[in-house]
Amino acid sequence: MTTVDHRDRAGGLALAVVAALAALAVLALLLAGATAWWALGKDDEGGDGDLLEHVEVSGGKLTVDESDSEYCDDTDIYSYNDCDANSDEIYTFTYEITNKGDGPANYSVIVNAFDDDGDFVGQTYVGATHLKSGRTDSDKGEFSEYGTLEDDREPSDIASVKVAHAERTPLAN
Repeated sequence: MTTVDHRDRAGGLALAVVAALAALAVLALLLAGATAWWALGKDDEGGDGDLLEHVEVSGGKLTVDESDSEYCDDTDIYSYNDCDANSDEIYTFTYEITNKGDGPANYSVIVNAFDDDGDFVGQTYVGATHLKSGRTDSDKGEFSEYGTLEDDREPSDIASVKVAHAERTPLAN
């Protein structure tokens, strides 16, 4: 006659229940993570879209200023007011930021500059603060020899500008 130990059977059943509960917990965490990824991957208040579509740049132009201020002085010990030996070059462009979201927001934008061959020359930053939904802010941005240009590059090397990155920070009011 064979005897069956019911304790072994109960232990196996308990192990199966624990494994099933662990699998359900992992599934619930994956579902919660996927939901968070989906919800946070959208603009504020459910608006879909590419933020680069909120920003346009155009109209780049090189300006050369060869005049010194009437206050320049090379005879004193200070350097902040020295007369420039070289002309100042500034590449200016126009940008427009349109808030296509549901509420007011701040925008921070990186604009890259390229030469005739398409090589990177430098970058600058533009932005808009407390821009209401549906509104557009337009202004001029610039690259100067005192800005963030690559080594040995000058504003006169710039042939075009392009929006590289945009961030939108939703505001509460």
